[in-house]
Amino acid sequence: QIMPGPKRPKGPRRPQDEGEKRNRAMLQDRALKKAAHLKQKGTNATVEDVVAKYKDLSGTDFSACSSFRDFPLSDQTIKGLEEAEFTCPTEIQRDSLPFSLTGGDLVAAAKTGSGKTLALVVPLLECLWRARWSRKTDGLGALVISPTRELALQTFNTINKVGKHHDFSCCLLMGAGTDVSFEMRRLHLMNIIVCTPGRLQQHLDENELFQCDNMQMLVIDEADRILDMGFAKQINAIVASLPRERQTLLFSATQTNDVKQLARVCTKDPVMVSVHEKSAHATPEELKQCYLVCNEEEKVNLLWSFIQHHKHKKTLVFVSSCGQARFLTEAFCHLRPGTSLMGLWGTMKQNKRLAVFETFERRQKACLIATDVASRGLDFSAVDWVVQMDAPATIDDYIHRVGRTARMNKAGSALLFLSERQVPTMQKMLAERKIPIQETKHDPTRVTDIKLKMQGVLAAFPELNQFAQKYVVSYLRSVYLMSNKNIFDVDSIDAKALAESLGLAAIKRIRFLQKRKEGKKLIVKEKKVYEGHEFGEESDDDGEESEDEGLLTVKKRDVFNVEEEVKKEQTTRAAAEEKARSNRVITKIKEAKSQLKKGIPLNHKIRFDEEGAEAGGGGEGGARGLDLEKAIQRMGEQDKTDKAEWRERQKAARKEKKLKEKEKRKKKKGGEEEKGEGEDEMDVRIGGNSDEDGSVDLSWLPDPDKKRGGDSDEVRRDCSF
Repeated sequence: QIMPGPKRPKGPRRPQDEGEKRNRAMLQDRALKKAAHLKQKGTNATVEDVVAKYKDLSGTDFSACSSFRDFPLSDQTIKGLEEAEFTCPTEIQRDSLPFSLTGGDLVAAAKTGSGKTLALVVPLLECLWRARWSRKTDGLGALVISPTRELALQTFNTINKVGKHHDFSCCLLMGAGTDVSFEMRRLHLMNIIVCTPGRLQQHLDENELFQCDNMQMLVIDEADRILDMGFAKQINAIVASLPRERQTLLFSATQTNDVKQLARVCTKDPVMVSVHEKSAHATPEELKQCYLVCNEEEKVNLLWSFIQHHKHKKTLVFVSSCGQARFLTEAFCHLRPGTSLMGLWGTMKQNKRLAVFETFERRQKACLIATDVASRGLDFSAVDWVVQMDAPATIDDYIHRVGRTARMNKAGSALLFLSERQVPTMQKMLAERKIPIQETKHDPTRVTDIKLKMQGVLAAFPELNQFAQKYVVSYLRSVYLMSNKNIFDVDSIDAKALAESLGLAAIKRIRFLQKRKEGKKLIVKEKKVYEGHEFGEESDDDGEESEDEGLLTVKKRDVFNVEEEVKKEQTTRAAAEEKARSNRVITKIKEAKSQLKKGIPLNHKIRFDEEGAEAGGGGEGGARGLDLEKAIQRMGEQDKTDKAEWRERQKAARKEKKLKEKEKRKKKKGGEEEKGEGEDEMDVRIGGNSDEDGSVDLSWLPDPDKKRGGDSDEVRRDCSF
């Protein structure tokens, strides 16, 4: 029988020191690692069973599939899907998983908000699980490339939710604002990398530890955007560093069918999966779309009025340039619209961009003013309205913009601002892509004119004045650079009226528009001259010359006014140089030097005798011109003389001042002595001893304001006459 030990006395437990805490944490960590290892070891036996089920995927119809358990997936993936509340697969997931799970290349296209992110995450996790990928030894196994930082962050969060029961390491690699040296030390240990093209290429070029030799899968989200000319050089450099034996998945809402572009990234013959190719509309069925006809200078008032009347909605506003997004965000925030207002554009710092993205995602009532950075792939929850303040560059951009609302079979609305000349072309292009849209009209009585308020804001915040100027320039430049001139015509925009609608009193000179107008005038001149000298039309002068000259005489004509333009340019340049020369400050030394360089004689004396004849040159021994060295020497000597004279004058002035002060002191002392002798009689003389002008000296009289003390006899003596 084992006797019980002594009971522990009641009271507080002894506090653990740092060593005990460290040992306890180490033991817990070892236990967790051992449990994970045993779990992985136990599941390795089921890999062959899951792979054996892949043979039945080709003959199985998954159109009626209602759960992810109907697919041959690992237990870790199914558990992660259920905990993330992904239970029923969408149409793109049902159609793409049979091909992506078996290891084939896939090119998938589906409407916005149909679940493409999850369709690429599931085969990625299963690919590494089948290969028994380990965290410590195998390195990079899968690479996901996204065009924007926000989309990369969204994909990274989805992988962490679904794959949290797998023993894989995953990292997010994107843009400026992160520590590159820290990334270099840890990047080669990561199994899954979600990145943007720029930062990935930087590590491929600079990081010696980063290797992609064992990579199993390449995933490109928003592939049509990645494969266009904007990322061509980066994608070519990245693909050249990847192994040929890999699986490639491409996903987008507007997929490319260009064989050359697909061959750049796909190493096998890809399977094309287009879920909504035969649907009636290219946009979600629950999306209500309309357009509003207005002028450019009315857009700011209409947008402000729309935000005011939809304070309790979640609104996403798209503009063409970063300058527009920045100004509207700053100005509207100062006007206080009554709802949460924020902005998102490409030139923002990374931390601020991610903070704005996450804040707008959490809010139920807010307004986000953004560029096309937020148009692709971002899954904002419960967006009620998408407002396009400017026409999109292409129809694909329109589809991606309006796709931020009406996601996952939810309702949404979209509004597009168009000018009168843009309506016919835009309607035709939208109809060709099966996009239904209707015209809507606004109530003028409900539109608020904020021009005066904007002027007050610009006066109170001077930095907004510069933002407003950049708004005008960036918008006009974006319109000018668009390829479809039927929709985008910079000449049809009244820049002055647009600037006034922003609160600007005047607009600065827009150089690229001035150059464009000058070039247009030159083309018109050339065209007129060419039309006046068509073949078979000759002037009278040409006919007269042809009689004297031969048949094949070459005539030199200034058909395009080249010589005239050259002369005009030379005249303008000469006038500008002359103006600059006249405004320049010219000192006497510069003028003397310039005249010496030109050979102009200076300080030359001409002496004449009594008869009027020239007697010879004078000056410096009869020499012509100015000798600078002698002149400087002479000026130095003169300077010494002047200084000596100045010192003598100062000494004389000081001496004279001292003598005057000495005489004053003597007079003052003598007066006091006479007063001390006590003379009883006061000499009053009039006439002979007075001054020459007949005035009487009354200086001996006492001061009546001065208080005198002493004996009364002295007082009486002073006052006696």
